[in-house]
Amino acid sequence: GYNVGIQKAFEEKNIEYIFVLNNDTKLDEKCLEELVICAKKHPEAGSIQSKVLNFFDPEKIDCAGILLSTDGVATNRGYDEKDSGQYDNEAEIFGASGAASLFSRKALEKTKLSAGEYFDNSYFAYYEDVDLAWRLRLAGFKSYFCPKALVHHVHSATAGQISGFKAYYLNRNRFFTLIKNYPFCRLVLILFILTPVRYIFLLFRVIMKKGRKGAEFSGQSKGAVAKEILRAWGSVVANFPSLVRKRRIVWKNKKVNCSEIRRWFREYKVKFSKTF
Repeated sequence: GYNVGIQKAFEEKNIEYIFVLNNDTKLDEKCLEELVICAKKHPEAGSIQSKVLNFFDPEKIDCAGILLSTDGVATNRGYDEKDSGQYDNEAEIFGASGAASLFSRKALEKTKLSAGEYFDNSYFAYYEDVDLAWRLRLAGFKSYFCPKALVHHVHSATAGQISGFKAYYLNRNRFFTLIKNYPFCRLVLILFILTPVRYIFLLFRVIMKKGRKGAEFSGQSKGAVAKEILRAWGSVVANFPSLVRKRRIVWKNKKVNCSEIRRWFREYKVKFSKTF
């Protein structure tokens, strides 16, 4: 849906920015104005992240950007934290969430995968914004957080907290993002060492009903969710040739060196334990 809208908007040659917005949000009246002001201030930015608050509890943060864990799981910066002013400063971030963010036309045109494919169409739901954040970063664009641009978001309103649908696309699309964007040495480490550790750790938490994920799974059919995860792995295998072709496109546009990529993992990381 985003791609259809973006392609239509770009028929007008004077369009400089695109604002993407989820269906379960409400904007502050000055949100767009503040995002554009921030974008003008940072012409090197490919994306500008709004300050997204919890719709039902506006004293809590929903998203202030994207963070990365050591095994490639992405999470919302500031998620579920009480808003005590810790995210009141404009700052560089790894990337912008697709829930409510501004993107520059130049950046989207530079990093598209094919004609009209700015977000990867194969993702359908989840991680498409993380994938785009990686493509923008690798192509040399930066991302900034704009605290004055306020949005209220109902987190996971469309698919619910835990479901077979969500388990399938989250697990599948994380691998899609890894294979397309990650440096080869880190990709091998994640796929063959860190990912098995993650699934063992998750299984333990579900059995013991510990942590956020464990509590949410406890009321679900674990077998049905496990089946969807296995189906997701099968889809990764089936799509592997396509992912390799897309990786060639992404890395052909690469403008940053390895030390810069290592910096992202240091500065924009989230603790492994906080991704459960």
